[in-house]
Formats: sequence, C-alpha cells, structure tokens
Amino acid sequence: MKQCINCMTRLPRKEVTEVAWCSLCAPCLQVVSDQMKVLHDRPGGAPVQIQQCGWCGVARSCGVGWRTRCLVCLDDRSVPDPAVQKIAHRLELDGTWRENSEFIAATTVKVRLAKYFRPGLTVLATDVHGLPWTGYRWLTKSHGTWGRDDETGEVRQLKRVRGEEGLLYLVRYGTVLKFGRGTADRVSAHVAQGAVPVIVLSAPSQQVVVARDRLKRLHRGEMVSQRTPVDLFAVLPDGLDVTDRFPRS
Repeated sequence: MKQCINCMTRLPRKEVTEVAWCSLCAPCLQVVSDQMKVLHDRPGGAPVQIQQCGWCGVARSCGVGWRTRCLVCLDDRSVPDPAVQKIAHRLELDGTWRENSEFIAATTVKVRLAKYFRPGLTVLATDVHGLPWTGYRWLTKSHGTWGRDDETGEVRQLKRVRGEEGLLYLVRYGTVLKFGRGTADRVSAHVAQGAVPVIVLSAPSQQVVVARDRLKRLHRGEMVSQRTPVDLFAVLPDGLDVTDRFPRS
C-alpha cells in the first residue's frame, strides 16, 4: 500500500501516480490537472521544461514527460502535515494551517532562488524535492535551477554561486527572519526576492562560517520568527556593520 502525499489516503500501488517526486491519488491529480503551463520547453536542448503555476505564478523546472504541480500551492483535498505545523509554530505564524504551509513553501523557494543569483542573470525557476507538502527539502533529487541571460536571452541551468564568503546576514521575509552567510550578491539576491535586510556584518570568511554554524545550532535552522532575538554580534563580535550597502525595498 502506498499513501497519497496530498490527502494521506492509503491506496494500492497501482492506484497512485508519481507527481512532483511524490505519490498522488487520481482525485488529487485531477484537482491540479490544468494547474501548470509550459513557459520554456527543452531550453538549450535539455530534457527539461520550465512550467508556471496558473494559481500563484511560481515557476518550477520539471523533466519532459514528468507529471508535476506547483511548489507552493496546496488545494482543497490537502491535509496538514504535522511536521510543517511544527515549523509554523516555531516561526510563530498566525495564519490557517494552509496559509502557513504555503508561506513556508514560498519562502523556501525564494531562499533557494537567491542562492543562484548573479549580475546579468534572471533566475527563473527551481525544483525542490518535497514541496509543496513539506517546508524543507526531503532529498537532493532535482531538475535543477534555471535562469535567463539578460543580454543574450539564453535560458540555461545555473550553478550555485559560492565565491569568497565574508558576510553574515539577517534578512526578513514577511514575518520570518532568515540568516546566512555569503557574498554581497547573495544578500542582494535576497533583497531582489522581496527580503528586507536587517543587519549585515563583514568579517574574515572563516569567522563568518563559524558564526553561521553557531547560529544554526542555537536556532535549529536558518529561519525563525521575527520575534526571535537573533544577535549576529553575539556570534561575530568583531564583525563590521555594512547593512547600509544594501537598499531596503
């Protein structure tokens, strides 16, 4: 017996279909049968399509011939995932269970897109195993993150930007705080995705790595409620405040 991840109904294996890396029953599949529309088909000849949700507008990458659905939107047959509700409780979200779940999924997508930003590129879509039903990535399976070259218009798969990392940052997405480490481009990418910079500290790269890891152990992740006191100076006391370099959108 397998279980539909959307409505949690247990069914024989032959009565479920693989959709967006997970198993869906026929009624749940029907609800989203016309949800996604193809924006880019086989960019650069790759066996991938970039599809956009007609409900919320979020795009995702998908293999050609695969069934998929939105990374963010749930539906009337969806049931709450206790694990996601624990995340919502930790983040002190005050919406309905569905609003909270979709907010967490949307924020997860924005954070992931920000990791691939670089000047001259528009990040179009990504693929996160486990969304929209979980607030985190289950496995590393993915059809990749894709973007468009602003000069040539070419759509291609992107590689994660790493580079020299010397910034420890705290940004706000709505009612959620997100901290991390990265370059100035990484912080700018969060701002481009709608985040507001709270504080950004500059320090030697290794110090930033250690400070970020201490924050993750302290807060059990990189996203917390806006009411949670996140003190970057407590973990990086010699950091230089460079927040003014980044505009508040």
